[in-house]
Amino acid sequence: MNTVDLVARLRRLGTDLAQVEVKSAAGGLPKDVVESLSAFANGDGGVLLLGLSEADGFTLAPGFDAKSTRDALATACADQMEPPLRPSIDIEEFEGALIVRADIDEIDPVDKPCYVKTRGHHQGSFIRSGDGDRLLSAYEVAQLLANRTQPKHDLEPITDATVDDLDADLVDRLIRRARDRHPRTFRNLKTEEALARLNVLTHVDRQYVPTLAGIISLGSYPQQFLPQLFVAVVVSPGTEIGDQAPDGVRFLDNVTADGPIPDMVATVEETLRRNMRKAAVVKGLYREDRYDYPLDVIRELVVNAIMHRDYSPASRGMHVQIELYLDRLVVNSPGGLFGDVSARSLGTSEQRSSSRNAALAKLLADIPVDAHSNESIGENRGSGLPNAMRSLRQAGMSPARFDVSPGHVRVTVPGHALLGVDVTEWISDLGEADLTSTQDLALAMARVTGRVTNAMLQAWGVDRLAAGAALRDLVDRDLLVGTGGKRYASYQLGDRAFAMADRPAVASSGDTSATGTEGIAADLDAVEQAIAAGHVTARAIEVALGMNYRAVLRRLAKLIDAGRVQRIGQRHSSRQTYRLTKRDTK
Repeated sequence: MNTVDLVARLRRLGTDLAQVEVKSAAGGLPKDVVESLSAFANGDGGVLLLGLSEADGFTLAPGFDAKSTRDALATACADQMEPPLRPSIDIEEFEGALIVRADIDEIDPVDKPCYVKTRGHHQGSFIRSGDGDRLLSAYEVAQLLANRTQPKHDLEPITDATVDDLDADLVDRLIRRARDRHPRTFRNLKTEEALARLNVLTHVDRQYVPTLAGIISLGSYPQQFLPQLFVAVVVSPGTEIGDQAPDGVRFLDNVTADGPIPDMVATVEETLRRNMRKAAVVKGLYREDRYDYPLDVIRELVVNAIMHRDYSPASRGMHVQIELYLDRLVVNSPGGLFGDVSARSLGTSEQRSSSRNAALAKLLADIPVDAHSNESIGENRGSGLPNAMRSLRQAGMSPARFDVSPGHVRVTVPGHALLGVDVTEWISDLGEADLTSTQDLALAMARVTGRVTNAMLQAWGVDRLAAGAALRDLVDRDLLVGTGGKRYASYQLGDRAFAMADRPAVASSGDTSATGTEGIAADLDAVEQAIAAGHVTARAIEVALGMNYRAVLRRLAKLIDAGRVQRIGQRHSSRQTYRLTKRDTK
């Protein structure tokens, strides 16, 4: 965002933003500016504006010397910070005077924390919190420093436990899987020797004892030795923790999922299943149950939280918590991201595979879900989250949001969906048992947004030719009617589908009178759907829609001007992203 627009927004809100810090610097460079530099570098980056007075409504600060302040800021970045920072620092003309703008990028995760040299790691490392800077806790600093080496907390011996504390059935499953997959390695090994090779057991004083990874994966009751390593599941009657139902109940369900990891995952799935709405869909000869949230997404998020959480001694009093609200599902786990994984890449094709708990990840990839399944608890390939995001798109749901700090990872899946339970039941009532998932999505889009186009389906990952075939078949079934020319064909619900809808389809968010042509309106709808499907950069939208890059930028500009899309991050940055405004989120 350019400086003029940024200041206009600050004035409108009357306060700093999480990614913007404003200082008057009328008496020279403020001493605490290094705290903001550290906070931005340790977080998602940000903008520092010097020469404006927040106390006076973000107006020009009298007596501000732009040149000397810029030079002092450059020196502070290079000499007072570790690692040194090299941000873009510019003097800009603003309302007849000069101010300084610095765009600070997030540093590489393996170089964190960025700290003030003279204060050291623990007193000089900061992070943004609200519109200010917060000193990182000792635990958060330790988490960032741990990123520089491979932790081995999952290999630590649990000396109070013995081999007899392992579940015999789970051990048998694991050993049989290992011998089937690697007969030369495991065929002639005794059970304890095989378990040691699989990092389930380790030697202590010439005796085998379970490792942390071994006891939490295969233990009969791991919480006997590690009481807080469980998963809590709470179901709220409202949209916040503490909301009460009319009868005063604060939790509709409150479950502690304990036991070994396979049991914890199963308990979480069962708890959420019984607290979600369900719709039955007939596909050919088969009946399929659909829930508010896809079950494979729930499983992936829960396994991911357990597998990648922090297991250092400082975190063993913390548990994974799952929260189901009326409007969202939230998964909280202790410990930040590990390695060079960034929050922006989570769930995308750019996400790198990096395991904080390498032994545990390998072990979960070897443990079968049950005695008769070839499926493992975890897949340990780095594709789990991208697959979960793909499942959300296929279900017509918005992508998950990731809130990451050095001390926690919070994943939020919004509850609104094109293919919600009500819409799914409506599609089932149409009596067309052989509809494809693409056709389900097209009908849902037509009902919820008022129309559907080929490009809108492409935004949710549907191939252009497959989208065209699906739409033509729906027209042949009298479920959709087409309007417009071949290039800008648009489809609305036919009379039969419309009559069976509980709620009539709303008008399209594309305003043809405002944009001038039906083609531009269709493009605007398609770009909105692309953002809703998780394609949040201009380049990603270009690839998803096959639209010219400059055309994508023009459509984004129109949507921003119309208040339908919001720009996130620094303008012209390679990390520039976009999101739908709450008012227009589909």
